[in-house]
Amino acid sequence: MAAPDGFEKGDRIIRLIHLLRMFQAAPGGLTTSQVADRLGVSQRSVQRDITALEFELQVPFYRSKGRWLVREEYWLRPVAFSLQEAIGLLLSARLMLRHADKADAHTAAAYEKLAAVLPEPLRQPLASAAFGLSAKPMNPTYSRVFGVLAMAWAERRQVDLKYQTAPGKTRRVWPLFLEPGWFGHSCYLLAWDQGVRAPRVFKVERIVDARMRAENFEYPKGFSIDQQLQSAWGIWGSSDPIEAELIFQPEVVARVRETVWHPSQVLEELSDGRLRMTLRIGHWLEVRHWVLGWGGACEVVKPRELRSAVMEAVSEMARTYGLLEPSEFRRLIARHERLVGGVRARSASAARRAG
Repeated sequence: MAAPDGFEKGDRIIRLIHLLRMFQAAPGGLTTSQVADRLGVSQRSVQRDITALEFELQVPFYRSKGRWLVREEYWLRPVAFSLQEAIGLLLSARLMLRHADKADAHTAAAYEKLAAVLPEPLRQPLASAAFGLSAKPMNPTYSRVFGVLAMAWAERRQVDLKYQTAPGKTRRVWPLFLEPGWFGHSCYLLAWDQGVRAPRVFKVERIVDARMRAENFEYPKGFSIDQQLQSAWGIWGSSDPIEAELIFQPEVVARVRETVWHPSQVLEELSDGRLRMTLRIGHWLEVRHWVLGWGGACEVVKPRELRSAVMEAVSEMARTYGLLEPSEFRRLIARHERLVGGVRARSASAARRAG
């Protein structure tokens, strides 16, 4: 059923959605000739489209007295969307399309079904998002692994998985949550690892094999997804979050203020027009690339590990672009650190005397 180009495949998706809506509106069924007349296509095309709906979207067709019917249990109860709700669903589909870097047939099918009940102006963009998801590159291993994890999560079944860092080792886990990463086009599995008796995070793209077991599991006592992810910048939560302090230059203050980057953030405007942000995060490593994205407009004050990691990255960039020799860059950084340390020490001394 491959189409010679995206437009033809997109038209086919629209036709399949239209066909599905026709059967939804005809509980008594339709003949092949009736469908062909309404769609303006041949009866052979109708047969192909019905077969496509059966195998691609698992629509349960059956024949009775020369008519095609869809089993009643397939249809969900009608859902009425307000215009704002429908636009919210469309925006979520657009976000999914931008996030995904691989084909997702199941999500595409869900959007195709949803498009069938939306107002006409919203139907085409949602169908286009479904087409975009199905047209992305295929990753059979990811699709299979994701399907196993999703089923095991829903049924609370244990899973044996093998991870990219140690492919010869089998790990027994309890799938507790699947979370998309807002960076890197990735998806993460939050699971209870029986080997270490603690929650662990696995990048789904790095799972090379997953097998669902017959044994069920119960959620660990006291475990909460919300609490686990509360301090996470992305996916790495912690029961003992660390405090980060960042200073933003005046030229980016407005941009920083217009977004809530993390639930724990506290903003403080400094006397010279700069902005201090403090926040409590699960791990400094997750915020590193975001900080570097601000360039010289953001300075890390703490934690020291994050400051050192950013300094190292800036040193590498300077060497890449031939701006400074690494040794010269380290000398300047060390001088800057001494100056900053001296200013802070004098400020602390003055504060003690004033107190």
